[in-house]
Amino acid sequence: MTLQQEHRSVEERREQLVDAAIAVLRDGGISAVTTRAVTARAGLPHGAFHYCFASKAPLFRAVLERQLRTAMAVAFAPPVTRLDLEARITSGLSAHLAQTRDDPATALAVVELVTHSRRDPDLQDLAAWEQHAYLDAVREQVDEWTAEDGIRWAVPVEHVVRLLIATADGISSTWLADRDDASADATVRVAARAIAALADGSDA
Repeated sequence: MTLQQEHRSVEERREQLVDAAIAVLRDGGISAVTTRAVTARAGLPHGAFHYCFASKAPLFRAVLERQLRTAMAVAFAPPVTRLDLEARITSGLSAHLAQTRDDPATALAVVELVTHSRRDPDLQDLAAWEQHAYLDAVREQVDEWTAEDGIRWAVPVEHVVRLLIATADGISSTWLADRDDASADATVRVAARAIAALADGSDA
């Protein structure tokens, strides 16, 4: 077996373990996520866990990386036609909400993991990484909007980024609590209009 093949094998096992960790977390919560439970769910020998991850902390990071990539790809998928700023924001917030609606169990599992990482001294670095990664991903998209449309924001871009994140997470969290589709959709529209109003104008 070549080194390249071994590398692929490790990556494939890592992905299996991430899939399994998400499934265990979704079904049983953070307390159910043990190395034995994860490897059993993945159909791998227990020793495979430490072959791929030094501990549960890097596994949890891999889970959050997976979820963040998915969330950003969904929320900021390139539009088929050109959208104005309010429509861009509406599209992104709606996509984020749709992802929560489509798989509420996983959404709740991720919320639990992030909350747990903020409280656990051994995982506080993970919590900080998750927040910075989220901010960086959204900031990149807002910077693209700003450049493409010649937007002049009335407030610092960093404030817009944080407001978008707080709004998206807040709408999804409220929906998870009440499952009120109509109210969530209405909130998306109002929020998009309010955030778009922070743009003084554009060259578009």
